[in-house]
Formats: sequence, C-alpha cells, structure tokens
Amino acid sequence: MKGFWKRLKFYLIGFTVGLIFVFFFFKNRGCAWTPQNRVKNAIIDKVLVIPESEKKDHPELESLTSASIMQFLAQGDVNFGESLKDQDVYPKAYVVELEDSIPGRLQFSLYNDSYVSVIHWLDEGEKARRIEKPEGYGDFLRLPKDSAVVFVDKSNFVQCKARGLASKDQDDLVEALQATGRINFDKSDLMLTKAEQFIEFKQNDTIHVEAKTIWYESRITFKDFIWDYKLPCEK
Repeated sequence: MKGFWKRLKFYLIGFTVGLIFVFFFFKNRGCAWTPQNRVKNAIIDKVLVIPESEKKDHPELESLTSASIMQFLAQGDVNFGESLKDQDVYPKAYVVELEDSIPGRLQFSLYNDSYVSVIHWLDEGEKARRIEKPEGYGDFLRLPKDSAVVFVDKSNFVQCKARGLASKDQDDLVEALQATGRINFDKSDLMLTKAEQFIEFKQNDTIHVEAKTIWYESRITFKDFIWDYKLPCEK
C-alpha cells in the first residue's frame, strides 16, 4: 500500500509538471478544451468571409490569405472582456488581438445557424458590435478543411439544375468556392433559424453561378441554383 501512494505521488507530480509545460510553453494552443481554443475552433469550423466594404475601408485586409488568417488565429488571443458572448444572443462577436501584426484586432461574428463567420476590422479602442445584417458582398477567405463540406440536395429538381448550371460533384464545387466564392449579404438572411446564404461563384472560371444554400448536418447544402434561363426540368 505504501508503494501505491508513492507511485501516485510521482504520477501527480509528473502530471502537474506536464500541465505547467503545456500552458507556459505552448500557451493555450495545445488544449482544445480551453475557452480560447473552443472559440477559435468555432470560428475556423465556419467559412471565413471578409465583406468587400471592409477591404475598401482597410486595404490591409487585401493581403489576408487562408494561411495568414489561420496564423493570426493561432497566435492571437481572444479578448473575452470586449467580446459580445451573451448566451443565446446572436450574432456573437469575438475580438481576437495579436500585437505587432497587421491587422492587430479583428472581430469575428458568429451566427446561430449560419456556416459563415464574418470578419471586421477593429481600430484601437473600437468596440465590438453585433451586425445582424451585413451589406453588399463578402469574399470567401477560407473554407473548413473537410472534403465533405459541400452537399447538393438529392431532389431531382436540384440535381437537374446542378447538372445544367454548375456541377453536382462536391470537389468541383469546393474548388470553385475556394477560388471565386462570395456571399450576397443583401439576398441572404443570417438571422433565420435555418439561415439562408445566397452565394455566387464561377464554374470552370467562366460560368457565373448563383445558388441558395443552408447549413445542414455540418455541410453547405445547395438548395437551388439560379440562372437567367429555364432548364427543361423547370418547365
């Protein structure tokens, strides 16, 4: 029995040293269960979108890439004191800060049932704000790293329109969204219980496609494709 307590003591000492090592050497990046990383994971599980108006007002955002925004999130800190995180109140607005970087402060808006997280620049001293209805267009900056993130509704009607206007192959759609995807905020409603995202992209770099999408079972689900003429299946 004496040996058991001795082994337990050494185990607890080792465990404590390990926790100290993780927190002080890796900060919070090694622990998915910390509040910081839970928020960051909630953000990167979404499609990250930058409104075109933000790029116009802050040209520095033009240089942001998928890799650089991931680095910003990995190295930055969530300022919970300035974030708007009330339970069951949407959109939530999380402030992420990273000293000596451009940008230094960004707001990430998270909507209850939407697959997008909208990025806004925050000047020094500027407070976070809930933006229920963004305006204009927003460019897709990054899609979640999931090969099955896109799904085309299996109804004959939507499948027919997919074949005629875009593609029903999810890899084709993911590639097009990554390259040219953007959201039309004016036609979308991010505050609905089943949020609607009206998106646009180019198929094969030439065909302009518009589509109505929702977030269903962790996938971007295409519910309709819009075109300027009717296909046989629509007549």
